[in-house]
Amino acid sequence: MDSQNIKGLEAMLERCISTSHTGDIILSIVPMVAVVFGSVLVFFLMLYNYRLRKEKIRLQIPTDSARDHLRFISLLTGCLSFSAGLPLTLFFLFTRPANPGILGGLIPLCAGIGLVVFYYLSDRKAGAHAGK
Repeated sequence: MDSQNIKGLEAMLERCISTSHTGDIILSIVPMVAVVFGSVLVFFLMLYNYRLRKEKIRLQIPTDSARDHLRFISLLTGCLSFSAGLPLTLFFLFTRPANPGILGGLIPLCAGIGLVVFYYLSDRKAGAHAGK
């Protein structure tokens, strides 16, 4: 092999190393796996809740209202979204503050705050209706 071929191979090798898309592929697969895992988890949670409620009805045990379930789920989802959005917002704020990527942290942060506010406001409204 002459020096021209070796330089060509070195250039090709450097191009392959600098344009490796393995990290990009892994980063694009992670959210898809998370969505699938979350969907499966929600499905089994709903199936368990359905069977539990059916068994309570069969045994004539009073069941919780749908409002209580909605309030609990909103609190849980709000806390999880808030606890995921706050570090993401801070990370993007300190690394690149003018980048629109900060929305990746602000959106779950605001959604979490909104769900927790819904939890507390629905408690007041439920208490106001109970007194009438």
